[in-house]
Amino acid sequence: RSIQSLLIVTMSLFRSSILLRVPSLICPRIGRNNRLFATKPSTNQHLLSVAPMMDYTDRHQRHLQRLLSKESVLYTEMVTSMAMMRSGDAERFLRADLETEHPLVLQLGGNDPAEIKEASKLAITYGYNEVNLNIGCPSEKVSGAGCFGAVLYLNPPLVTELALAVYEATQKPATIKCRIGVNDHESYEELCNFIRLVSEVGKVEHFIIHARIAVLGKKFTPKDNRSIPPLKYDVVYSLTKDFPHLKFTLNGGVRSLAEVQTLLSDHPNLHGVMVGRAVVDNPFEWSRADSLLYQKNDPGLSRLEVLTQYAKYCAKEQESSGTRFTRTLLKPIHHLFHSQPQCKAFKQSLNNGVVAKLSAYDVIMRAAEIGSSSNANYVELCEPYETQ
Repeated sequence: RSIQSLLIVTMSLFRSSILLRVPSLICPRIGRNNRLFATKPSTNQHLLSVAPMMDYTDRHQRHLQRLLSKESVLYTEMVTSMAMMRSGDAERFLRADLETEHPLVLQLGGNDPAEIKEASKLAITYGYNEVNLNIGCPSEKVSGAGCFGAVLYLNPPLVTELALAVYEATQKPATIKCRIGVNDHESYEELCNFIRLVSEVGKVEHFIIHARIAVLGKKFTPKDNRSIPPLKYDVVYSLTKDFPHLKFTLNGGVRSLAEVQTLLSDHPNLHGVMVGRAVVDNPFEWSRADSLLYQKNDPGLSRLEVLTQYAKYCAKEQESSGTRFTRTLLKPIHHLFHSQPQCKAFKQSLNNGVVAKLSAYDVIMRAAEIGSSSNANYVELCEPYETQ
């Protein structure tokens, strides 16, 4: 009997420990701000992801994005494996604040499996959650002279080799970002053949599909390729039905959080939605993503609170790394007051501060006075910055 009683007590304690470690068993909607049950967000839930964008999604923009959303998946700018591996300075390409930027995906571009493999090893060493392969960039520099990006869609066996190189380096499947076709190769059959080979042989499980074809070699600019080829969301919906064992994220043309909600609600087979320029053009639009998509607590910062936090980040950047490029640091917040009455004056104030060669912190806090014109509580934001 004593042994039986001991077993009962032991099992009871075991069940209690499991419940404490897995809060979803108690309350599946509990917020991440409850520290007792706080867990790291998972990159397996790409309900909302921010597209990799050259000259935009650097670590400064990603820091701003994390002030607005803790759960959405962020991507780096595309990094070419050749530049990373031949520069002798991988740190310059991989530098990120991974404590705050998770979940974060490194996007690689390249056509050499050996270089992709070595670059992927470094990505895992630096703590990135995933490696994504760029099979969709249509720019002449990439798909023309570079022979990677969208042009690789026409060479599925090579894409398979690249994906396997990522898997061998990381023991995690690569993800693929591609379009629904290239030039005249836009049939659904060709797309399915591409998906089938790359997933079955290359071990890829997640495809991010820009629902347009890429037009190469016809003097189309990247901007033209983002707007002229028509969007065909139905193609992506068909993929989710024909390959139910795979994950598909839809990309292209989405401008608002409400659109993301509608797409995910109307098409439950979608793994997620990726948004690009809309995040740059109107960053505050996405400040409720955590509550509306992930059932987690939003950071809950006002625009002025975001400015204050970002100003402190900029001050630390300029002090610790000697960054003198104030304009680069200010670029992510340029459209923070999109559609607000203060928008034009706010942007002008930022520009005036740069011309006056002020520090990024001072530029932002002066501009914040414009943004606070209808906010009686602004005095709380004017505390001097102190290095910690």
